[in-house]
Amino acid sequence: MDIDPAQIIPTFPHTGNAAAATLPLQLAQAVHDRRLSPGDTVALFGLAGGASGAVMLLRW
Repeated sequence: MDIDPAQIIPTFPHTGNAAAATLPLQLAQAVHDRRLSPGDTVALFGLAGGASGAVMLLRW
């Protein structure tokens, strides 16, 4: 997908498998690190058990 690794907010090393809470944790970490500002476009990618997944774009 040609995504710069610097744009990814890893949470697993600090929180373990947080399942559905991972996306809010990543958003909170991005705000804390000042990597997310009003007007930014954010891509959220989620996986679930089995073969399901979803992508959502939002304007922060």
